[in-house]
Amino acid sequence: MHDPIDLMEGIILRYKHAGKWVDAPLSRVKLLSNSHVGKVGQDFVQEWCAELGLEWGGAPSEQHPWDARIGGVTFEVKTATEDVRGAFQFNHIRLHRDYQAVLCLGIAPDAVLFHCWRKGYVAEGRAGNLVTMDQGSSATWKLTKKKQDLLPIDQFLTRINAVVSEIWS
Repeated sequence: MHDPIDLMEGIILRYKHAGKWVDAPLSRVKLLSNSHVGKVGQDFVQEWCAELGLEWGGAPSEQHPWDARIGGVTFEVKTATEDVRGAFQFNHIRLHRDYQAVLCLGIAPDAVLFHCWRKGYVAEGRAGNLVTMDQGSSATWKLTKKKQDLLPIDQFLTRINAVVSEIWS
């Protein structure tokens, strides 16, 4: 009879992370729970906004319908890590909630990527194909983006300002 720890370890090794994450600068993100990955993303956006001199306001509570207020625009922030196919699965986009834009932050093994759009643009499917996460429900959606469809983080200020201007015009 196998020791249960040894048995589990052997099974886990069958599903090890893709080689691209081994010794990568951002590999530790793969040790976090999904909810902590989301919090890391929100903290990063907050601190990156401060670095760039952007006005930032966080949601008053975790139950609030939006995660961040940047330039007076409310954003839903979604964070995902790169999968084995080089894509990012931005889960639980809730279009029925009260916010103005969606900001997707992608963490690759060695890069931070992003994109953002007006909520209506996302709802219309113009940001990419939305897939329901709940069979028979339209409450929560998934947006899959390929790595090449996201922007390098050094374009953050330009893109955020464009979305903010679009909303306020």
